[in-house]
Amino acid sequence: MGSPLLCEECLCAAHTGSPLHRIQRWNGTFFEKYSLMDAGFVVQLGHDDLVCPNPRNTLSTLTVIDVSGIHRVAVRFCDCANMQTSRTFVQVLRARWWPATVQRPRTAVTLRTCELFHALTLQGKMNAYDFWHGPSRVTDGTGLQTPKDHYKDFIRVMRFFRHIRMCKRGGRAHDPGGVAATEIGELVVECPACPQPGRNMPDGWETAPESERWKYALMLAVDANLKLKSKNRGLSDVALAPGWSYFVENWPYKEHVKKYIDEEEMKHCDSSFAAVDHANNPARKRFAVNGVGAVICARHCFYRKGGIADLQRGERYCNMDYAVLSTIARTAAGITMIVLSYDIACQYSKNFAARMLANYPQGFQINLGNVTIVFVVPKFHLLAHGQQCQVDYNLHYTNGVGRTCGEGIEAGWADTNGSALSTREMSPESRHEGLDDFFGAINWRKAVSLALATQKKIFEESNESIPRTIHDRWEAMILNWERDRSLPNPYDEPELVTTLADVRLELAQEEAADAAKGNISLHEMSASVFLGVGLELEDTQRAIRVKAKDIANKTSIEKLALQERRNTLQHRIRAWQTIQKVYMPAVAALLATKESAAAAAEAAATPAAMWTQGFSTGLIVKYRRLRLGQAEDALHNLRRQLRIRTGLIHYKHVFVDGSGQKSNTRARTQIAALQDRIKKHASQYRVARDALFIVWPDGPWVTRLQELKDEHLRAPRDEEQLGEGHRELLWIWRAIPHEARDLPGRPEDMSEDEVHEGLRVDWAWARARVYRWDEEITHLQEEMQRAVKFLRWKAVWWSGRAGLRSIVSPGLQDGLHAYAARHAAMYNGLASHFQSLWTVALTAHELPVPWPAESTPTTAPTPGAAEEGERDGDGGGDGGSDSESEASDGASEAEISDDDLDE
Repeated sequence: MGSPLLCEECLCAAHTGSPLHRIQRWNGTFFEKYSLMDAGFVVQLGHDDLVCPNPRNTLSTLTVIDVSGIHRVAVRFCDCANMQTSRTFVQVLRARWWPATVQRPRTAVTLRTCELFHALTLQGKMNAYDFWHGPSRVTDGTGLQTPKDHYKDFIRVMRFFRHIRMCKRGGRAHDPGGVAATEIGELVVECPACPQPGRNMPDGWETAPESERWKYALMLAVDANLKLKSKNRGLSDVALAPGWSYFVENWPYKEHVKKYIDEEEMKHCDSSFAAVDHANNPARKRFAVNGVGAVICARHCFYRKGGIADLQRGERYCNMDYAVLSTIARTAAGITMIVLSYDIACQYSKNFAARMLANYPQGFQINLGNVTIVFVVPKFHLLAHGQQCQVDYNLHYTNGVGRTCGEGIEAGWADTNGSALSTREMSPESRHEGLDDFFGAINWRKAVSLALATQKKIFEESNESIPRTIHDRWEAMILNWERDRSLPNPYDEPELVTTLADVRLELAQEEAADAAKGNISLHEMSASVFLGVGLELEDTQRAIRVKAKDIANKTSIEKLALQERRNTLQHRIRAWQTIQKVYMPAVAALLATKESAAAAAEAAATPAAMWTQGFSTGLIVKYRRLRLGQAEDALHNLRRQLRIRTGLIHYKHVFVDGSGQKSNTRARTQIAALQDRIKKHASQYRVARDALFIVWPDGPWVTRLQELKDEHLRAPRDEEQLGEGHRELLWIWRAIPHEARDLPGRPEDMSEDEVHEGLRVDWAWARARVYRWDEEITHLQEEMQRAVKFLRWKAVWWSGRAGLRSIVSPGLQDGLHAYAARHAAMYNGLASHFQSLWTVALTAHELPVPWPAESTPTTAPTPGAAEEGERDGDGGGDGGSDSESEASDGASEAEISDDDLDE
């Protein structure tokens, strides 16, 4: 507490354990900057702050970069032979300073500075140049005593720090072969939930029946990022980790790409998405690399081992094939089903097998006799493709994929794009190592955070409106197509095109029918005829009200015609009311009262206002039946008009748009006329339903005839939209059985199959929604089980590494044991934590728990080691914390020899 004034001797004694404190000296007028080295303070290295019995005679000066600033520190190295610390860089490391060189170090960076920058660059994409200027500004913000530029020393230290940390977290320190024996892809953070034979798969999965192979499918997403470029600066470099993580091994990859310098791809898709067109763009001279192509697991979005490759000229087949085949060869041994999601899968899949067999070595080739590869397009990108692609490469139609969307790789690019500006300036190998570190951090964050719908009911309601023989035939059609995709696609809807002539004929026929209404003799009118005429008068009233809404804009002739229609309607109502007095005697007094109010004459004549007034015996039953028929007729008419509108809009888009103002105006006029008829039938339905609520509130119609809202007035496939898994077939298409009158033209000789064919695609979509949700639940249960098994396997793997190296010093042996034990405990903690969380969720949904009850913890432990790993930056390898020891985890007295470090 406080800052006491001390003499130089006391000051040095007080800072024995704090050699990087910044101090000031009183010069008689004010406090000026001063340093511990100027005060005579010397740091003794090699004995962890203890007195050295045999110090070196000469002093050395180190520049130490710390978060508190840039310090010049006087150090004295140890010359004790029995301590085995004669090498100077070892002594610097034991002080928790990372030397910039191993030969006569003169500059070092504190480990806490390395850890802070590592965390900031992984999380906030802080670049080294900006970070370096932070301690520099802290040291001197005036420019009068600017410290010497050690930026290059800093980036060299950070490169080695990152590399050693990744190797350490990958268990390379425990291997007798050391870092040099690291295999391709060995330092990645693997997805715990993806299928990994021999690690997290259930016993007997290889012999599962063909109908259950999808449970063990590997789902991959492929894409390119054209922001992660690399400038062509002519820099040469040495690879510290060639192909050890996410990037493919550089040298064989470059040799492969050289064979396809002039390769060009042609566009085969009728989509508006033209990713492959980038392949024909010439490379920019200022960039040696124009982006990266990557493969991730489509379900959990983990970057894959050996699944990232540089792109020289956009998304060419030679680049993307190499990345895809590389990761499959290294991670999919034994897997019998692979789903590849790619935004240009429609063209990428063409000749995939031929390219693989012709251009790649045996180790990269997939045995297509044992492995099924399914190509799909991600759901968001699919809408930009043509109609045929939307059918052939649709995830929603693909058996076994659950609710996988395939778009997760795009979210990963959003996370990595922040590093593009800094990595593009790096040398090629340094850039690979930096991006590998970013990819590892993303994977580790996902690894430590891996922590039902009404569609079936809707599908069952749809089935009730379709004869069983029809949907059984559709079911067989879908199953046959899933086995052999060369057969007719059940999800492929024939184009519905309605021409203007078709619409005009349809409207003319309906207008003729409307004109014929009301020509019924009023003599000897039966009760059913009386009620029917009343409903027709009600329809005519609604039609006149619609016409009268814009009467101010009508011509005199139009106003005259409207008035004549009103007069005719009034005459017919008066005649109908004469008969009404016979069937509904109680309305006579009501009519007399209404007639006395001249202002309300038309309202008084409205039959709807008197329907429930004094029905005679038996009339109410007929009235209910007529109202029910009216509502169902309105629904049939609505469905027909909606189909006509969809066809006409399609016709306008294909044949009319852009062809001239006259034809466009004519098409819009017809669409507007159709819209008026849709509103008319909707109003008719609403009136009939309201009347049924009055006279038959508890009738069987209540569950079928729902409230009609404006958003319900659309055809089943009226609009393309995302979220297909939550789409519902509107109730108006499943409330009543389908008939020929639902279709434009209404031919009388239509067969039952032809009547229902228009709903086949919508029925197939509803079925697909049910199956995909069921598959998703199964996938989640399998993935939970696989994730827990993988974490337990990883814990055993770490425990087994503790004693691999026997010919080392006792201190280093203790450190190796401690580090392995800590990682084993971390993975066991994560497994128990996930089990606890998932058990609660599964139990709440009455789903089986996929692990033994005795292995399920009763409480949810907090995986402290995992949290510590997040705090430490999450970069590379298996994560975990290295904050207390970088050279050894074997306590402060552990001794590190030169030979140990060489190993």
